[in-house]
Amino acid sequence: MKYIKATTAMLVEKHGGAVPDTMDELIAFPGVGPKMALILLSVVYGKVEGISVDTHVHRICNQLGWAGPAGTKTPEQTRAAIEGWMPREVWPHVNILLVGLGQEVQTEKPKLLGKALGCSDPAGALRLLGTLGLDVPKEMAKAGLSMPAGLGKLCD
Repeated sequence: MKYIKATTAMLVEKHGGAVPDTMDELIAFPGVGPKMALILLSVVYGKVEGISVDTHVHRICNQLGWAGPAGTKTPEQTRAAIEGWMPREVWPHVNILLVGLGQEVQTEKPKLLGKALGCSDPAGALRLLGTLGLDVPKEMAKAGLSMPAGLGKLCD
């Protein structure tokens, strides 16, 4: 509540009641960090200024080696790393895809395994899930799913 009151006052006093459209002005509000500022700029103003990196995107990018060989320690370091090599035209889509994947890896494992098994390359999809830290054989057993023929050694 404290942040909402302070932000409301700042909006009126410094911005005439309008929400600003720059990263620097947005992160000046209490409780607003780069992740939320980038999302707001994209959704409200259609401005793609960077990739919004949350804990899911940070973790997945490090697991995939996208944040460099040594990895990164913070979401902001991950953002800098992936923005350094990823084509700008895909930036608007990265967050949506990776956050959704990260949430499913964390909490929707049976659903995610079903999607992997039903895709055009189940072996590749299951390998990816293993790379992302999912214990595929264990989670398949818990979900009552059987490893398709020929994929048994895939995740050993």
